[in-house]
Amino acid sequence: MIHRLHIYLLIAFCIGGLLSFNAAASAENQVKVFILSGQSNMEGKASATTLEAVINNTEHNHNGVIKHLKYEGEWVKRDDVFVTYLDRKATELSPGYGPLSVGFGSIKKLKDENGRWQNHPGVGPELGIGWVLGEHFDEPVLLIKAAWGGRAVNHTFRPPSAMPSDEALAAHLKKRKQKHPDATLDELRESYGSDYRKVVTEVTRVLEDIDQYVPGYDEAAGYEIAGFIWFQGWNDMVQGGNQDYTEQLAHFIRDMRRDLDAPGMPFVIGELGHKGVDAGGGYERFREWQRAVAAMDEFQGNVAYAETAGYWPTHLDTSEEYRVFGRLNRANRDKPLDDPTRVDPDEFVRVNWMEKHAAIMPYRSDRPFHYMGSGLCYYRMGASMGRAMVGLVDGAE
Repeated sequence: MIHRLHIYLLIAFCIGGLLSFNAAASAENQVKVFILSGQSNMEGKASATTLEAVINNTEHNHNGVIKHLKYEGEWVKRDDVFVTYLDRKATELSPGYGPLSVGFGSIKKLKDENGRWQNHPGVGPELGIGWVLGEHFDEPVLLIKAAWGGRAVNHTFRPPSAMPSDEALAAHLKKRKQKHPDATLDELRESYGSDYRKVVTEVTRVLEDIDQYVPGYDEAAGYEIAGFIWFQGWNDMVQGGNQDYTEQLAHFIRDMRRDLDAPGMPFVIGELGHKGVDAGGGYERFREWQRAVAAMDEFQGNVAYAETAGYWPTHLDTSEEYRVFGRLNRANRDKPLDDPTRVDPDEFVRVNWMEKHAAIMPYRSDRPFHYMGSGLCYYRMGASMGRAMVGLVDGAE
């Protein structure tokens, strides 16, 4: 006969084993949540057609680095990585939320071969980020995008612990009233940190309804805010630059960890990659400010700097030539309509720009400050940020 104590021990062993199994199963289903924030280049300004151009180029498709994005003529949709992009209304070209694929950038308008404007799905860094994280984690991944164009850490992304002094606000108000006489101090004060607060609000909104965004969400397993990826800088670089950027971004990291209740949350800073590794001038100065944040003692092992300048599409950069073309184009437009040397403006653009650069036009869809709207560039930059995040997560384990 089995002793009663042995029965208790057997039951305890079985229950313990079951609990261990359930804990392991729950851990495997715990959603890894990553927040993607910044300004227009985190929004994503590349047309998906620029990715197609690279994939379809059999002679030089960059070693197939993005070939996996399409299968049998269709854009691949991952079933383990999901994206939300604010509360945008879902359309055929822009799903708003759903499985990772193209379409989570800004919708792009491009002219077709007949000169008619056509809408195309947009692409941003989320595509490269999501593929890297999806390949690394066994658990489901959710990317929460909260990005808006034309913003600065010095103003609307200003963190709570680094707000301007009353003297600085008064000086700003005086300057602002020159263009906006009705501006008030209260309105101006409220504008500081407005986008910072919107990020927190957006993350809270999504996580309160996470089962809508992650199919088959396991409530018992729950989720973990696993990291934050930041890609921004243009508005803090121009016009002499934001001299307090390093200090302000450090405050941003500390405050965001506190307000999201995620102490030690891994944080990746995406490098401002415009003009490539040899950009110099204001570009390099701003990168030094970015690198200085990641170099702080308190951020060792939990903040990383992801290099992106090496992916700058130099072969697509026609900035200098465009300045010359712009002057010629304006001069042509300004000619009297009865001037026999005047060319129809659309024809002038077609002959002097579109045809001249026909070889590169399929690979770009925007201006230089948006990385020429190169989908390949955005994918590679995002992948760099994703790898930096993986390094932080692995290092913390």
